[in-house]
Amino acid sequence: MMKNGRRYGAGLLAGLLLPYALACRFSAPFAVLALRRLSRPAMLALHRLTARVPFPAAELAGLLLATAALLPLAMAACRAVLRRSAAPLARWLRSAACVALPLAALLILLWLPPCAATPEDLPAPSEAEPLAWLCGELIDALNEAPLRFSAPDAILRRAPEAAGMPECVVKSARYPEWMRAVRVSGLFVPLTGEALVDAGAPTSLLPFTAVHELMHLAGVADEGAANIAAWERCLAAGGEFAESARLWALRCAMGQLRRTNAAAWQRARDKMKDGLSTVFQQINGDAAPASPGQAALRLSPGDYGALVGYLASRPSA
Repeated sequence: MMKNGRRYGAGLLAGLLLPYALACRFSAPFAVLALRRLSRPAMLALHRLTARVPFPAAELAGLLLATAALLPLAMAACRAVLRRSAAPLARWLRSAACVALPLAALLILLWLPPCAATPEDLPAPSEAEPLAWLCGELIDALNEAPLRFSAPDAILRRAPEAAGMPECVVKSARYPEWMRAVRVSGLFVPLTGEALVDAGAPTSLLPFTAVHELMHLAGVADEGAANIAAWERCLAAGGEFAESARLWALRCAMGQLRRTNAAAWQRARDKMKDGLSTVFQQINGDAAPASPGQAALRLSPGDYGALVGYLASRPSA
């Protein structure tokens, strides 16, 4: 009876989710409706709940799930070797599926609508001229900026207000080693509604990263669209948030320019004054020919570098 109940439950869950997933995938209006009426309110509710916890709930949940999965797996593997039978491993797989399936279903309910909601087409210039112009504009602005940034804790406290979401919070990862292992400096976790950042990342990029993750909480899944939304918010906030956004855009634009025209990249690099040059080195600008933020762990669609195309098509950066 237990096995049949699990099968029926899994079948019922799949039968309910499949039409929902197909509707989101093939109907942008439905995806937008699901985002507004279900996904975004649910993620904000989860955020309010986990915001009461002073540490990242996603990290604790991940640790508990990993422990609950790996210890039984090791025991099942030992029994399988001793008995020379795959039955213990098969039982472990069934038990793991009973936990994984509801989590996957919840992830689909929460995160598929914002992923499926089609963003506007974003220009992506590949020619050296608009890239060189954009880099020059950003360098001119940053050469005159103080480029002095607050402590990480102060930045994270101010980030929700800068993002236009003052009731929200951004949390620093308690164990940022896992973020560095998968090459991310920030991550939004739909299942807990948490915006997490690595506070040990370059402080100059932390304001923009924090606002970017909050844009995901606001329902913007596409990475390029989230960068554009974060840019607009940071520029409106001014101060270190505007400087951080310009630094992020400059690192990305310089990477694209270097791939397109090395001579133009060098001319732009030579325009940087000592203060900007030092910060640019601290954010690994010289060693980042690819779009920054491209990571091994991706939960969202889109191109991080779409911000460059957006800015290069505007009259002023």
